[in-house]
Amino acid sequence: MVNLKHIERSIRRNRLVWAMLQYRDLLVYRRFRGRDVESGRAFARELAKTGGDNFCFAVGFNTPWVVDVLTKAWVTYSTDVMLVVVDNSSSVAARKAHQEICAKRGIPYLGLPKNPEANPARSHGIAMNWVYYNIVQHLEPETFGFIDHDCLPIEPFSLRGRLGDRAAYGWRRLPGSNYYFTQPVDDPGWFLWAGLCFYQYAAVSDKMIDFRPTMERGMDTGGGNWAPVYSKLRSENVGFAVETQTLIDIDGHMVGYQTFDRALLHIGGASYKGLSTQLDYRQKLSDHIWDTYLGGTQDRLFAV
Repeated sequence: MVNLKHIERSIRRNRLVWAMLQYRDLLVYRRFRGRDVESGRAFARELAKTGGDNFCFAVGFNTPWVVDVLTKAWVTYSTDVMLVVVDNSSSVAARKAHQEICAKRGIPYLGLPKNPEANPARSHGIAMNWVYYNIVQHLEPETFGFIDHDCLPIEPFSLRGRLGDRAAYGWRRLPGSNYYFTQPVDDPGWFLWAGLCFYQYAAVSDKMIDFRPTMERGMDTGGGNWAPVYSKLRSENVGFAVETQTLIDIDGHMVGYQTFDRALLHIGGASYKGLSTQLDYRQKLSDHIWDTYLGGTQDRLFAV
């Protein structure tokens, strides 16, 4: 039997094919970034009216139960940085639910333009770039950043405090195994995970910010910032989150979940893979999170 995935990878390793695909991705990105520009600027004006100067954007994607948990956790444990939900969902029903949840919790919400990318990493990356160039650059806050919609505080947590006077804070990642190329690059670099990255705006405002993945370097979403941003920062000017694990008991089975600085719990793969995509497991996990960290399920707005 012919292995179609192997054939696809072999074709993509062809340098000419790869260059054509990159050109295609660039055209799609530029077209997307130029859509609904005025809605971003108008939203920036509304955020400015709040009087806040520190903002963290969560890119929502088709998971109301996760947005419900995140927004409740944020208003419970994080008060010095304003959470903003920007919706990259492909589901109209999910967008409606996300908007209703945010309205009830007093969380600013904006639906992003329909995303043309099917690849999760590229979709996430161009959504983050849209937010930066169409909202953040017009808002000009003191600090800004991004957190995964399924990465939530489980104890008092200050993003502003973690950043301090440094240019950036987040979870540092190195290039991983590459889907298309296997040979090492001369300058592999590193990047901050797209699900936890926070910045002094003044320190990066003159940089060509790019949250898109760089597959040729083996870097996931956020990897595009290595060349314009991270390669130009001294290591002591970046705060790196410490990754640990939290064990959660689900029906007698201990499952390890990623945590950062012992204060942020990352559910992981909530939108497209992992145990949390299974309804029964998801219900039990959600109940555990609400009962353990959020004072019980009575404040839950969206049933799993």
